[in-house]
Amino acid sequence: MTARTPRLKWHMLRRRKSDPAFLRANLRAALAARAACEVDLVLTRDGHALCLHDLTLDAETTGSGPVAAATRAQVERLRQRAPDGTPLAEPPLFLDEVVDIVRASGVRVPALVQLDVKVPREALDAAAARRIGDTLGRDAALFVAGGCDWDAIRDLAEAAAGLAAGYDPLGTYPRGFDLDDAGFRSLGERTYATAPDAAIFYLEASLLLAGLARGVNVVPFVTRNGAMVDAWTVDADRPGLASVLARLVAAGCGQITSNDPDLLAPLLAEAAA
Repeated sequence: MTARTPRLKWHMLRRRKSDPAFLRANLRAALAARAACEVDLVLTRDGHALCLHDLTLDAETTGSGPVAAATRAQVERLRQRAPDGTPLAEPPLFLDEVVDIVRASGVRVPALVQLDVKVPREALDAAAARRIGDTLGRDAALFVAGGCDWDAIRDLAEAAAGLAAGYDPLGTYPRGFDLDDAGFRSLGERTYATAPDAAIFYLEASLLLAGLARGVNVVPFVTRNGAMVDAWTVDADRPGLASVLARLVAAGCGQITSNDPDLLAPLLAEAAA
């Protein structure tokens, strides 16, 4: 592996796209491999941080209804679901369990585990931020909070000493990426200006590729202060995968998010060689 090889991040703790989300075994495996990984965070009615992608329980658990209407005790009686809807043996994963697993692993890599904040801004008040900060405790530096609301991420980082902060400008550009070269340059400038202290910028891989096709590499616009760029999400079934990886490596991405990190690892090493 060369120094230019980006780090792979396990999206929703998946090693393969067919894996259920947020498996405890996959968290342990990612940590053992010193691989970056990600859990999403939502809040229960009584303020516990739960690792779910959706704001409802229906798709990922055996429960139903809004997460914000359920207590932790109620969620703990549920079970996770596989992608095909099959109930699994384990209950949904909470943030304090993630912290315990990270702590027990002995891995001390800074900002290795991303907390993708799905909590609505109005729910992430000072008390909720403090509670997450207390949960991370002395191990906050091993995590990075990421999301689309920079003010919320910054507030959370301030409540958890050592927690890195990441910003995703999703929602600030057209979904069809129909920008001209000046538009891509402006997007890069605005993204950096919004979050100049971000440690990581989470940029959609398709956005980066669209910019490159217009002759604009957005990466240097946001990395001028030493930040990393995470390109999301690149899976093994993506058309032209080898070319996509080569272009993202050449653009200077430091991390690539994937639901298929096991399958991408050799291809990424080859692209960076």
